[in-house]
Amino acid sequence: MPASSPAVESVDVGTLLAEVDPDGTTAPCRLRSLLLGDVVDEVVATVGELLGGVTSGARVVLLVDAVPILRDGTDLKEAVAARLGQDHDVVVRVLDDGSPELHVVDEVLDRATSAVTGADAVVALGGGTISDIGKVAVARARGEGARPVLLTLQTAASVDGYTDDVSVVLRGGVKRTVPSCWPDAVLADSVTIAGAPARMNSAGFGEMTSMLVAPADWRLAALVGVDPTFQEGPVRLLGRLGADLGSFSHGVAAADPDAVAQLTRALALRGIATGIAGTTAVLSGMEHLVSHMLDQHHSQHHLPMGLHGAQVGVASVVAAAAWEMLVERLDAGRPADVRVDHLQPDAARARVESAFGHLDEEGRVAAECLADYGKKATTITAHLDDVRRLLAAWSDHRADLTRLLTPSSEIAAGLRAAGTAVTFEELDPRVGPELARWAVESCALMRNRFTVVDLLDLLGWWESADVDEVMDRAERAVAAADAMDRVEA
Repeated sequence: MPASSPAVESVDVGTLLAEVDPDGTTAPCRLRSLLLGDVVDEVVATVGELLGGVTSGARVVLLVDAVPILRDGTDLKEAVAARLGQDHDVVVRVLDDGSPELHVVDEVLDRATSAVTGADAVVALGGGTISDIGKVAVARARGEGARPVLLTLQTAASVDGYTDDVSVVLRGGVKRTVPSCWPDAVLADSVTIAGAPARMNSAGFGEMTSMLVAPADWRLAALVGVDPTFQEGPVRLLGRLGADLGSFSHGVAAADPDAVAQLTRALALRGIATGIAGTTAVLSGMEHLVSHMLDQHHSQHHLPMGLHGAQVGVASVVAAAAWEMLVERLDAGRPADVRVDHLQPDAARARVESAFGHLDEEGRVAAECLADYGKKATTITAHLDDVRRLLAAWSDHRADLTRLLTPSSEIAAGLRAAGTAVTFEELDPRVGPELARWAVESCALMRNRFTVVDLLDLLGWWESADVDEVMDRAERAVAAADAMDRVEA
């Protein structure tokens, strides 16, 4: 890769992964270069390096959306196109679906794939949406070959999906994670990111908090036999990142460039953790389901969608509260039988249609959710004996699960310190109590992923009063965090 100036950090991903996964049990990381810092001057050289030393004459497609991105007062898209155009044949493709914000829908993906097919290199410049589109389009365009190569020029630190091999797409009104491809290089430009709206970087901190709850969902799914993908390597990588969260939370709130740079680096490594795990479950549990539920509501009602990371942060407090309720009840030996009636096909269909039928007259959203939830119900039914064994030996598994959890009050305190939303009401757009409750109560019905809510549901502990208790616990966690903040102030 090109030599880096002092203002650019080239992350040695290979050495880092060897440290957290010395036995090489994780999936291989195909990311060839990760550069952080003042990286715009590295774009041309990196493209040439990815092409095996080609320095001129390559066909390069620059994928962007229609939203202007300024870097020190200069149009970044125009500047990058001009620099690339000095040496290569550059085509700028502006993707626009006619809405205020671009969505990763099939029509847009088809246009992007057509644009990049036959190119030597693709530069996806922008935020998480453009990154996801670029990965899908390049994966489709490659076929059996290695070209086009893909360079992502990251301009925001609101999500962690730049450095993995999956993309989030919108299908049937529902967000789904689909396989795409690793970018060959990710260049995260700290100058542009530091100049982004503060709410975006704060949302990135919210995204970070899923690592404080989601791995427990992943481990739980493995213990009940539903998801056999769990492995320690990605968890060890996340453990390193989690230990540093408190060191830059206040700096993110203050838009301190060094703190934003730390956040950007942490998000990049989070994405790699997803890629080497071979599943998004490592960082996507109940908290992500709640965020996707909110997106469904807003999308189907043609309302602006909130920042995903901010929603994940708020939902992480709720997810931690759900785990705390489960652990306390199991520790106390509260009587519970594993129930199976709600897993039967007719009952599952009725529950899903009740939860999502109001979103569209055609029933597309409910049908899409049922397709995934039906698979999960079938899988859970086949593993009920595993669930019963887990419950019978709870004391043997408790420490294994709780090591992967952070108390809800600590998560709330971190979000508050970072200046991002801590409650649903603080989200932008605001999420009222009725919508928030619907998103939490029904989140397990929209995706084929086993989380703490599924176990609570199996135990009969996800009735109306139980959901009320979790929401109350989350409120108390926020109150405790705010009280602590006032004392420290």
